[in-house]
Amino acid sequence: MRIKSFILVTVILQSVLLSEVRYVSKTGGTPAPPYTTWATACDSIQKCIDFCNSGDTIYIDRGIYKETISAEYKDLTLIGIDTDECIIDGSGLILSNNIYPLCYFIYGNTVLENLTLKNRRLDTILYYEAVRGRHGSLYMSNCIIDSTAIPLSLGCNSEIKDCIIKNAEWGIGVQCFDDEEYKLSGNIFYIINGHFDGHVITNGAGSGKYEILNNIMIREQTTQADYAIDLETNSRVEVRNNLIAHFRGGMRVWCRIGIPDTLFVENNTFYNDYIMGIATGGKLTTQVVIRNNITAYGKRGIYSGYGTLSDYNLYYKIWQSPYYQNTPGEHDIIADPMFVNDTTVTLTSNYDVRLQKYSPAIDSGDPAVLDVDGSRSDMGMFGGPGGMRTDYLDLSPKQIKTITADYISDSSKINLAWEKRWEADFKEYRLYKDINPNFSIDPKYLIASLTDSVYTDFLTKGDQKVYYKVTAVDSAGNESIPSAEVNVTITDVNDVDIKLNYNYELYQNYPNPFNPTTTLSYSLKEPGEVRVKLYNITGQLLQTIIEGEKDKGYNETKIDLSNYASGIYLYRLEVTGKGKIPVFNDLRKMVYVK
Repeated sequence: MRIKSFILVTVILQSVLLSEVRYVSKTGGTPAPPYTTWATACDSIQKCIDFCNSGDTIYIDRGIYKETISAEYKDLTLIGIDTDECIIDGSGLILSNNIYPLCYFIYGNTVLENLTLKNRRLDTILYYEAVRGRHGSLYMSNCIIDSTAIPLSLGCNSEIKDCIIKNAEWGIGVQCFDDEEYKLSGNIFYIINGHFDGHVITNGAGSGKYEILNNIMIREQTTQADYAIDLETNSRVEVRNNLIAHFRGGMRVWCRIGIPDTLFVENNTFYNDYIMGIATGGKLTTQVVIRNNITAYGKRGIYSGYGTLSDYNLYYKIWQSPYYQNTPGEHDIIADPMFVNDTTVTLTSNYDVRLQKYSPAIDSGDPAVLDVDGSRSDMGMFGGPGGMRTDYLDLSPKQIKTITADYISDSSKINLAWEKRWEADFKEYRLYKDINPNFSIDPKYLIASLTDSVYTDFLTKGDQKVYYKVTAVDSAGNESIPSAEVNVTITDVNDVDIKLNYNYELYQNYPNPFNPTTTLSYSLKEPGEVRVKLYNITGQLLQTIIEGEKDKGYNETKIDLSNYASGIYLYRLEVTGKGKIPVFNDLRKMVYVK
């Protein structure tokens, strides 16, 4: 999708003409316009917004900001220093000018990152939002929205990524047109009972194109609940790799008029969605693809109209019928999916919907769809190209942290070396080389497969740059994450410069699943202030694992969760660079199994 690019390009174009970087801090120096240093930072987000021009960026220091904020006809970027400690708190605020949202942006494109928005829920006012956007795009990432009636009300093209939305009575309301695009990815939604039907996303009688990927959607209980995903559209919809639990229905996509684009419902897990797992209908005159899903515990499995290609799905304990006015797929399975911990899915339970080793859903998806390890797709939320590796009995080798190089000028040789791998099922190393930095691992760049941890490469004399990476491969063909990239620069006078190139990256923990210890690793492009935080599946901060200055390069730490219950946990890396400027923020999931 082009959503983020659209917003960023807009901001960049305007920044060439007008943009400034401004600062907000509760504990800074003496506030003084134009608020362009931490020493002169504004003490109010709204005051700073009022002073901003379109295209400006605002960095927000740690603190609790009890204020509503709004902007009109301005493209703005608001970035917090620390997701958990940069809080915009709406509790106890008196309404003014009938502006109900905590944050209101109209006729402008907005970026929100690393912020917590909370306490915007009153019994006397039904339509109370944390963020309302109208006639402009919203890109929101690594934010927390807590205790709000309606977290998000969106207008134009928008993307919500890696956010935790909890204790909400609703999720996202969308007002859109056919050519608008919306993407939800990597979010956690916990919907509680309240005034509303409890959708995660709905567009009423709207339209638009949607990508809904890798989200966890949990309802407190099915009472009052409606469908988690409830859309009316004539455009393309993709719903993949989600867990949807305890709603009246998992999803309903309705085509109102005209000829719709394709609807894809693939590799989802629907758990205890009372009335229906998947429902599609209306004037469906083109294909609907429903495959590789698991639907467990409910009244019905699938209801769909004409043009539906439904196959390679698993159903379990569907007490009325897996098929409601539908023909069973030739390769459908009715069986126990054998979840690792098949218990009621709530934010506080120890549920685990990964598949056990002998689950009938393993390697039983559509053969045309592959898992991330290259095997035939599993059914359920962890399968398919957008899933995650869950074969914990045969993990990929650990990442090789660094690769070193030594240039022998007399013979134009490069001697490369790296640490050995000692896994019992280790097979070989694969060495890759390219003339471009940050290259992706691809067979066309492979220069050697070998069992030794040293290699000599020969270069022609003259001015040139080359880049190397190495991976480890086990006997099952699983390949590790590549090492950091080593850059060898040779000048025309035969001088050489050798350095390791690192990017900001948070790696998947190893092993995963684990019991009770695992290693968290990350790399830094430049030195910076680092925080690594551990959360439970509700988004509650359990502990800060790492806090302090770290040098650039590869870093790792081992953690022990023996004092915690089995389940899915989250860990976040936050990096602050020079001048207290956030430079990186990422969130990943890991699975602890006792």
